[in-house]
Amino acid sequence: MQLEEFWKIVEVARSASSSDPDERVDALRAALSRLSLAQLQEFQAHYDALHARAYRWDLWGAAYVMNGGCSDDGFHYFRDWLISEGREVYEAALRDPESLAALPRVRAAENEPYGYVARGLFEEAGGGELERSASTQPSEPVGTAWDESEINGLYPRLAEKYTD
Repeated sequence: MQLEEFWKIVEVARSASSSDPDERVDALRAALSRLSLAQLQEFQAHYDALHARAYRWDLWGAAYVMNGGCSDDGFHYFRDWLISEGREVYEAALRDPESLAALPRVRAAENEPYGYVARGLFEEAGGGELERSASTQPSEPVGTAWDESEINGLYPRLAEKYTD
């Protein structure tokens, strides 16, 4: 599976659902249910690589503002949500995390179950545990760490939208 096909599947799921995280999970499950075990493995490999690529301090800062705080696990789930938003939003956020301010406000910018869909289908189809590359994510986020006391100033458009 090429990366283009991966993003087409994500887009099909996004288009078939609302912004509700549960609907996104169900739509992705429906889109992936037609794939072979090998294709599910390839889908997950792309997913893991994109998830790791977004392991960056600047995106963690955006997640922190959007979610009113963001733990390690929360940032993991934020990246699941970011991928579920599709290629255009994902790539724009990597160029400029403040681009997320152009999206409608969300209750929580996270979607943990989205990251488990391919793995679950793989197991259900008798494939066992899906092979994953543990080496794709850096040990530390890429970029420059930020201080919580300065976070709203670093993301003024997001802060304006998400700070009550």
